[in-house]
Amino acid sequence: MSGPNPDSTGSPAPVPPTPAPPQPLVPPSPTPSSRRLGEWAAVVSALAGVAGVLLGFFGLPTVLNSPTARASAPAPQPTVTVTHTVGTGSASQAPPDTAPPVPNPTTLSKANIRMPSDFYILLADNPIQLHAPDGPRGDIIYNSFNGLESRGNLVKLDPGQKGSLEECKADTRYTNIIRKPALTKGSRICVLSRDHVGLVTVREGPQTRDDGDFLTVDLTVWP
Repeated sequence: MSGPNPDSTGSPAPVPPTPAPPQPLVPPSPTPSSRRLGEWAAVVSALAGVAGVLLGFFGLPTVLNSPTARASAPAPQPTVTVTHTVGTGSASQAPPDTAPPVPNPTTLSKANIRMPSDFYILLADNPIQLHAPDGPRGDIIYNSFNGLESRGNLVKLDPGQKGSLEECKADTRYTNIIRKPALTKGSRICVLSRDHVGLVTVREGPQTRDDGDFLTVDLTVWP
């Protein structure tokens, strides 16, 4: 085995240096901010995993009805339902503020009343009746000398007037005596007292017979 070749000067050739072994790569140390991001990522990943397990094991309704979900869900608002009932129109279901219909006034009537002289009638009587002349002055009095008298008001209607309650109230041609010549058959006379209205219809004019003088009338009375 031969040694190194000497150079031209006779000295041995230099030996090259041995290279150093390669050093392993060391990653840089993580900063505090990168460590926090990693921790949050791990937490989020863990929560996602737990949610996936709950959904897979219990189902969506159980998770939604959990105490945590109920606590975070907004409280339901109450629902108000207004119901309107339509009445059948009977009197029992009428509104309380509706006034009941006013009934027609009760009407009294009596036909063929034979009134002797000085007898009288009170319109407030029910039933209608004649009173002897020894009492107070009445609402309708027949006197064989004067004719028909009243302590109230008398109105002799015209031939075309029907003699209704409204006509008697509206006519103001007041008098307190209707003379005998005007008491012809079919004539109508309104009688107005303080509380009542009457209508006298002459059925038979003044007559004189053996039993005395009298006037025959029909009478209607409104309260």
